[in-house]
Amino acid sequence: MGIVICEDDAFERELIRKKFGMVLEALEIEEQIEGFATGRELMERVRGGERYELYILDILLEDKENGIELAKDICKSHPEAQITFITNTREYAVEAFEVGAIHYLVKPVTEKGIMTVLERWMREKKKPEKYLEIQSGKESRKFPLIQIIYIRGKDRGTEIHMEQHKWDAWVNSPFHIIEHEVEEMPQFVRITRGCIVNMEYVSRIDYTECTLKNGEILSISRREQNHVMNSYNDFLFWKMEQEGEKGEGGSS
Repeated sequence: MGIVICEDDAFERELIRKKFGMVLEALEIEEQIEGFATGRELMERVRGGERYELYILDILLEDKENGIELAKDICKSHPEAQITFITNTREYAVEAFEVGAIHYLVKPVTEKGIMTVLERWMREKKKPEKYLEIQSGKESRKFPLIQIIYIRGKDRGTEIHMEQHKWDAWVNSPFHIIEHEVEEMPQFVRITRGCIVNMEYVSRIDYTECTLKNGEILSISRREQNHVMNSYNDFLFWKMEQEGEKGEGGSS
């Protein structure tokens, strides 16, 4: 656990490590900081089961390594990873946030910027995260429930479509097993025999089609039409109750 910095320039890596150490000390946070010169070295550790709480990744590494691609690989093995990018230019800012980065530091990295990263990181740590854990062959995969848009059976396995589409995945696990895992969750509704949708991502729904917030349109089977409409109404009431509870908690 702790913080990892992946930066190919040894001087920059040590400088950033020292600045993080100073800010952590000022915040009275005890965390180990480890450094890597290449993404390949870091991924060997992650694939071997090592987990860090915060990944600080240079976007442009030596040997044409790309920090964005490195982040995607990390998230496949460690979906709950918190990632911040460092670079000389804002050119990659949009791509950085598309892979779920909590911040983006432009060199020279300042203590003020590090403070912002650590504050965001601490906020994220406090959020209770729930996951859908799936056994895919010999590998166990974890998908944050809040980021799953829909689940669909395909090719004797199951597709998991995520909010960050670059993290979409096919898993070697039968659809009916995954359906059983989410069937008691009010936000997940079966719209066809082989497709379940997270109602959090629905913008419009009628008896024949389900329109998602990202513009995708999924068909609703005739057999499921009444079930879908009733379940969607139940979901809306459930959301109202959830918001009501948050409001009462905030006013106390």
